Amino acid sequence: MLFEVLDKLKQQTIISSILMMMLGLLMLIVPEKNDWALVNILGYVIIIIGAVMVWDFIAGDKHLSSCILFIFALLLILLGIFILVSGDDILKVLSVLFGILLMIDGLHSGLHAWMYARRAGRKWWGLLIVLSVLLFGAGIIILNNPWWHTAHSFVKVIGAVILFAAATGIVRLILVWPIRKE
Repeated sequence: MLFEVLDKLKQQTIISSILMMMLGLLMLIVPEKNDWALVNILGYVIIIIGAVMVWDFIAGDKHLSSCILFIFALLLILLGIFILVSGDDILKVLSVLFGILLMIDGLHSGLHAWMYARRAGRKWWGLLIVLSVLLFGAGIIILNNPWWHTAHSFVKVIGAVILFAAATGIVRLILVWPIRKE
């Protein structure tokens, strides 16, 4: 039972990492004239993700973690609406959001490397620590957003960071995932 749930989670993680890599590549190759459309699509995608999370809460078991995810889903829906209705100030808001999320992801990856991969004796757990520090650093840089004032440069930077974060997620999955011993 446990390994079935873990296998399903592993598949979802791999699929979401691949999709995030594709999104990062798309953001890197999109022409400048389509940047604002891409930002609006981001708003719609965030609303859809929030709505799916709300639906999962309604259809699933009600326990503390699902209630926390429900609150997070409502916040995502509000963020998506804010992205769609705000103007040029959205770049500052999104830079703060992406910066904070990257810093959290960097801390999360670092904790997983230290707590699980190191204790499990995985050979390359130090690589995950280095990638986690780089993610955290990218979050700090994006939070301070020193180099963009246009949607085009914002989309390129976020695309590259999403690509890097998805690759780090795959490395984390490889290094931290429990090995089934039969």
